Amino acid sequence: MQNMTDNADALPAFRIGLNSKRKRAIDLLVDPPGSQMEPLTIWTRQFATDEDRDALLEGMDEGRIDPIFLGRLTMTFGGAALDDLADGLTAAARARRLEEEKAEAQRAREHLVVDLYTREGKHGRHLLELQRMSCNKADWKVAYDRAIERDRLCDWLRWQKSRFLEFLDHAAQHGDEALARLLVDEMFATERRVKKEGRGAGGSRPLRMWRGD
Repeated sequence: MQNMTDNADALPAFRIGLNSKRKRAIDLLVDPPGSQMEPLTIWTRQFATDEDRDALLEGMDEGRIDPIFLGRLTMTFGGAALDDLADGLTAAARARRLEEEKAEAQRAREHLVVDLYTREGKHGRHLLELQRMSCNKADWKVAYDRAIERDRLCDWLRWQKSRFLEFLDHAAQHGDEALARLLVDEMFATERRVKKEGRGAGGSRPLRMWRGD
């Protein structure tokens, strides 16, 4: 990979190239236009990782670093000045990668956190939703014409938090309606059991006083 200056008036001309003999090393070369001599290497840097090396190369590709500037810096102040510049670039790139890794890890954690919400939808519809913390919209929802129907299912579903991921997997595989039927069937079974045990609240929301036991 090379980045050459096209400015023929810049004497001498400088370019960066990959070192063919050393892994993850790059060279800064001086190559005066019209010269019959082999380009002269005035600085070499071997990087610890491909990412560190690419931080400098990408800066040049994006136009943020000018090889003419690097050449003049090295010719004026020696290789230590360019070493300092490379150290700063690699340190900044490492910090960015670390922040990106932290953000990705946070997104992965939030993807596994699912919460239950009751909302009011359009046209007077009453919604019950499961939503991942990593998303800004529900992964699954069911709508009812009457709030009491939604709340009846919510009385049961709110105690199933340990199964929310399982429910979303079921919806992803079989569809939202299939999950809604599954949840309602389990709710009915729980209502019958709680009523038989004499612990139901009766009325349209028999599980409203239930605590998931």
